Amino acid sequence: MAFLIHRTAEGEDIKLPITTKPIVLGRGIETDIRVEDDEVSRAHCAVWLETEKLLVKDLRSRNGTFVNGERVSEAEVKPGDSVRIGHCEFAIEGDLPQKGMSTIMRETEKEMMDQGKGFRTILREVVKQVPESKSKRPPNPSRQ
Repeated sequence: MAFLIHRTAEGEDIKLPITTKPIVLGRGIETDIRVEDDEVSRAHCAVWLETEKLLVKDLRSRNGTFVNGERVSEAEVKPGDSVRIGHCEFAIEGDLPQKGMSTIMRETEKEMMDQGKGFRTILREVVKQVPESKSKRPPNPSRQ
């Protein structure tokens, strides 16, 4: 699982798991991570997981979103990359989801993070035995 990490001025790390629900960063009170910086827009950018990729998107901010120092409108990010808005820097850390890893596996793994590596290994082996359906839509009972 990948995380968005920010070290506050007080030295505290804010660590949020990156899921399919976008994490919105900005100055506004409605954002997931509020940044007190005049260079940051109210809703500045969003970071989320899409299939096996981590994405960052600038939300039409005034001063731009930067990935590894380069201004982007939307970009794929990987663990080890940095995202900067205003004077505030965030790190992407952790692991990308494995190809074919189902949403239920990702969500269960997130919930079970404190159970230890052995538990996650067993969970992955169980999930490997159940192939992920190509269609995300539930079957239509009228067609059966």
